[in-house]
Amino acid sequence: MFIVPINSNIINSVNPIGRSEDKQKAAGTAAGQEQAPAFKDFVMDMIQTVESTEAATQVDAYNLSVGNMDDTHTMLINAAKAELALQTMVQLRNKVMDVYTEIMRINI
Repeated sequence: MFIVPINSNIINSVNPIGRSEDKQKAAGTAAGQEQAPAFKDFVMDMIQTVESTEAATQVDAYNLSVGNMDDTHTMLINAAKAELALQTMVQLRNKVMDVYTEIMRINI
């Protein structure tokens, strides 16, 4: 068995969730400046993730029902990903609603 060593190029190429090099370039960030992603972009990425995982699950379910799928574990993995993405988005929505109600309670 051959073990491939980890080099720093692989580790440095991994981007945090919600960020990509294209978004950083489009935002015009300088090399020395770190800018947090906008909340709107984070929410839009979350919605896109939920939609894509749901679509993959529906395609897998169709392929399974037609008989075009040999490995059912792929369908179960995609269904678990879709469920986790949806639960995460629902929890995010709940937290946003909690923050909104707290802000509305503040007396000026």
